[in-house]
Order: sequence, then structure tokens, then C-alpha cells
Amino acid sequence: MGKLAAIPLRYILSENLSRATVFELFEIDYPQFLDLTLEQLAEINGVDLTVLEEALEQVQHKLPEFEYDFLELPVLVAYLKYTHHEYTKAKIPHIRRNLERLNETNKLAVFQRFSRDMQKHMMLEEKVIFPFILQLVGLNEEFDLEKAQELLAQHSTEVLCASHTQDDDEMKELREVTGHYAYSEKDPILYQVVMADLIRLEEDIHRHAKVEDQILFKKAKREEKLLQERIQRQMRKN
Repeated sequence: MGKLAAIPLRYILSENLSRATVFELFEIDYPQFLDLTLEQLAEINGVDLTVLEEALEQVQHKLPEFEYDFLELPVLVAYLKYTHHEYTKAKIPHIRRNLERLNETNKLAVFQRFSRDMQKHMMLEEKVIFPFILQLVGLNEEFDLEKAQELLAQHSTEVLCASHTQDDDEMKELREVTGHYAYSEKDPILYQVVMADLIRLEEDIHRHAKVEDQILFKKAKREEKLLQERIQRQMRKN
């Protein structure tokens, strides 16, 4: 038994609000068990206490920095797709459920609009931008003049980059309706969790956008330039 076992859930969360995501991963409806100890919570929900404790201990307040610039384009695209999955399957549903639990109807309505806008943004990336970038890489590896000309006639990194960055502040309305995600220790613990989740979500979205705008598109533009040069060389030969 570890040091968290005998501590009530609300104190475990107040020490690090990020830990709420652990209970979500274990499919534990934690807001109804806030006054139980972690040991009691584990027993009621049929979860191994040791595993639950280890997961909670590993949660950090901040994510470590990573040098994304070293990733090749296909790996970078795969990583960005994975983050989309995290948004749609975990982070956004987690916040939405807690807003519903709190009966924060106004904030929930704003969050739902944000979620729809995010979904459109991610669809543009997954249906148009990512496939285009991967095709650039593929055609530079196995050059085909006709396919290369057709691809560059359809899209360009400059146009796609402009369409991608035209709305770069998706969470502006959420900041306004929440008073910039303000909360205090006097607020219900679940409200604190939601505000902390929104803060981390905005930080994560900014990091995601920075990776795309400063690294993904930079690498894609290099690939596009290489492909254009190969087209020109081949055309001169013909």
C-alpha cells in the first residue's frame, strides 16, 4: 500500500488537478467518490490499488519539452494524428462530461461550439493537409512526373498554410466566458478540475499549432520545392 491509499480523493486531486484524467482512463466516475479514500475507491470500482497509485504518481504538472524538429515528416504526421485522437477520444469528452456534471449550461454551450470548430480544423488537416504532405514525400522518394504535376496543380503548402492559420485563437470565447479559466480553492473540486483542464488544453493546442506552423509546414515547403525542382529538371530533359 502506497502513500496515497488512505487519502480522500478530493485531496489527491487538489494536490494535482491533472490526476482527474487518470480516473477517466480507468472509467471511474470520480466526482461521486470525492470523500472516499483511494483504497475505498479502488475496491468499489474493482481496480488494482497499486496500479492506480502508480498511475497517479506518474502524472506531472507539465509535459516535458520535446524536439519535434528531429522527426521526419511521416513520423511527424503520425504524431499529429495521434494528438487528434487524444483530443476527440479523451481530452474534449472529459471536459464536456464535467461541464455537464456541474450543470454549467452557458460554458457548456461555448465549449460545444469550440469542439465543433476543432473538429472542422482537424478534418481539414486529416482529409487534405496531411495526405498532401505525405504525397509530397512519396513522390520525392519515387518520382512520377504526371502525378507530381497533378498534385502541385491541386494544392500548395502556401495556400494550405494560409487556410490552416486563418483562425489561430479557437479558445478566445472560452477564455471570456470563464474569466480566463479563473478558479480558487473555494470552488468545488470538479470546477477546479475543469478550469485546470481548459488551461492545459489551450497550452496543448498552442504547442500543437506551433509544431504544425513552425515545423510541419517548414519541412513540407522543402519537400514541395524539391518536387518542383525535379519536375523542372524532367521537363528540360523532355
